[in-house]
Amino acid sequence: MSFHDIKYIELGDSKTVEEKRGVFTVKKLVLLVFAALAVGLFHPSINCFTGVDTVAKTDGSSFSASDSALCPIPSKVPIKEHDAIQYILTDNEYKKDVIERFSKSLQIETVIYDDTTDYSEMQKFHDYLEESFPLVYKTADVYKINTYGLVFHFPGSNEDLKPIMLAAHMDTVPIGDPSDWKESPFSGRFDGDKFHGRGASDCKNLLVGLMEAAEKLIADGKSNFERGVILAFGYDEEASGWQGAHHIGEFIEKKFGANSIEAIVDEGPVMFLDFMGDYYSMIISGEKGYSDLTVEVDTPGGHSSLPKDHTSIGMISKFIYDYENDPFEAILVPENPMMGFFECAAEQGHLPKPLADAGKNARFDEKARDVILSYSHDNTFLKYLLRTSQAIDIINGGDKANSLPRSVSAVINHRIVYGNDVDTVWSKAAKHGTTVAKKYNIGLTVNDEVLFPETENGNMVISYFGPPLKTAKPTSTKSEFWGEFTGLIKSFYEDEVYPEKFETGSKNFIITPSIMTGNTDTRHYWNLTDNIFRVQPGSLNMFEANVHGPNEWVDLETHLQSISFYYNYISHFSIKEE
Repeated sequence: MSFHDIKYIELGDSKTVEEKRGVFTVKKLVLLVFAALAVGLFHPSINCFTGVDTVAKTDGSSFSASDSALCPIPSKVPIKEHDAIQYILTDNEYKKDVIERFSKSLQIETVIYDDTTDYSEMQKFHDYLEESFPLVYKTADVYKINTYGLVFHFPGSNEDLKPIMLAAHMDTVPIGDPSDWKESPFSGRFDGDKFHGRGASDCKNLLVGLMEAAEKLIADGKSNFERGVILAFGYDEEASGWQGAHHIGEFIEKKFGANSIEAIVDEGPVMFLDFMGDYYSMIISGEKGYSDLTVEVDTPGGHSSLPKDHTSIGMISKFIYDYENDPFEAILVPENPMMGFFECAAEQGHLPKPLADAGKNARFDEKARDVILSYSHDNTFLKYLLRTSQAIDIINGGDKANSLPRSVSAVINHRIVYGNDVDTVWSKAAKHGTTVAKKYNIGLTVNDEVLFPETENGNMVISYFGPPLKTAKPTSTKSEFWGEFTGLIKSFYEDEVYPEKFETGSKNFIITPSIMTGNTDTRHYWNLTDNIFRVQPGSLNMFEANVHGPNEWVDLETHLQSISFYYNYISHFSIKEE
């Protein structure tokens, strides 16, 4: 392909933004464990799009969606691209080409670290995409954002229709100890069932699947887009996205305007999982906020043979001990998508009767919420969907065995639940800082406010380690788009992928909102739309696939589902019928 066939626009540069990044990144293994296991425990259903299907109640009777005030079932949306879906899922010659292309993507190292500043290896992945998907590059307006971010824009003929946006990221986490891998982490080997390599599940499967879907649509002559389509790929999601998604979000907002996108779908749990006697799809419709605090204690120091009763290490240890033994209170508020989850679980799941009754009334009854919070207290995974977490992740101090430490510090990471905010975190930090300052007669400054002046014994300063993030605005489950999106998922799996699983009617396919304990690249896209969904096609147990661990893999079936689902999704929302 000639240079003139490709429409590139270079935007921005690759300067680091260390003051924005911080050290802590969202590790999706943890996020998905928290979210998916929480859902798996409760056999949830969906919330809240009126439909006509029926579902079994826990007492064995049934009700229609119109009878259910809490969790009506989405109506199926007709599948527009049945023939193409079946071709993608079953044609052996097509599969051979897909296998070869995806295997190549895993052979390209796109590893980043928290302190990465040189992203030049990403260019190799760009070259791979351009070589593998020439029709996408020829048809779309291709923008390079901050050098290595990629935006593919397929303009729509109807400017009154907001474009849809599909997101993924090129980067991966490091491989760790190579000796822990049974397969070479960058072999991309396909064993007849699974692809092996770093990034197979997180998230080159999704990114390449999106490109495959777009390429095939164009090859099939289906590029008469009425609604615009945007594919957006960051390159540092594993380091909070400040180089990639942050600049992509700014670019799209500048080009199209605020609230200019109809909906965004990014990575998340897979759409189809077998849990607790039913099949379900958990759509992440919200994310917790976070705040990282630095605690520093400075004392005069001196020779270790003449110490004071408490060194700076002893003082900060007192603070840390008290802080860890004072967990944040659990809280469940209506804006937390978990409220809808418990309503669904209560109405259509298999909860003990007291908990089911509480779930049905929790939105309006404080005592009912207390029952849920009490139940969640001893569940490691569930409780952090209902409370702010705290983790002492970094500590530094001391430099010699016979020298009293002058300056020591610790960093505390918080994931802030709905109903709390950064002021909740600051209040707790000030409380325990005050205890230490009074006990040891030292100064205390919290968030730039001097609470006690520095003394000859020393000083404690508690400040932001990195910029905080508020909780994400929850995506509404009552919107027309939610109903259409969930209806497509329902039709795709019940009618196209696994019709045999629903022949007996013994299991329901349950679609429910939930939250993540961490954040995706969507944190940089909040200004673009109110419809943000974090979920991806597939039926793979992502924990068995070793996401972020050694021996990561993804199966061919999941990859083909990614291609076929988004082929139909793009066609449904964007391509005009001839």
